[in-house]
Amino acid sequence: MGGEQEKINEIIEYYRNQRDFKNQENIVLMLKEIQEEFGCIPMYVQDMIAERFDIKTSVIGLIIKLYPSLRQGIYEHEIVMCSGQRCAQKGGADIIRLVNKTLGVSKEGVSENGKIFVRTINCLKNCRTSPNIIVDGVLYSKLSQDDLKRLLESLL
Repeated sequence: MGGEQEKINEIIEYYRNQRDFKNQENIVLMLKEIQEEFGCIPMYVQDMIAERFDIKTSVIGLIIKLYPSLRQGIYEHEIVMCSGQRCAQKGGADIIRLVNKTLGVSKEGVSENGKIFVRTINCLKNCRTSPNIIVDGVLYSKLSQDDLKRLLESLL
């Protein structure tokens, strides 16, 4: 992965050093180059771009959706978990541990079988129903450990 990470950094820095680096055309060219090199634009790369360009990851996702030739990833499923304080107080940290352990999630957020992308965000903005998790765009609230295990098994 070291060579891959170096290449991603090289591409991002090249476009980051352009005069009008936040211009949508510049970002699209960068995304196309990354996809040509790696076959897709994984979520962790989108997060890197957003951080270095000082824009929201959702903006990168929107740009990808606007261009049908661009692909976010080769994952079949995406899981977003809340790591906020209210979710944590109601078992959110246990959910995060269970998901990571059950799926064998790497530090890049990819499940052991390579089919599921997993990430945490500070708040899913549904605190009253915490703990929360989003699977393939569907919000699940107040999941028990058994319910979560069944849900994860259905994804594998």
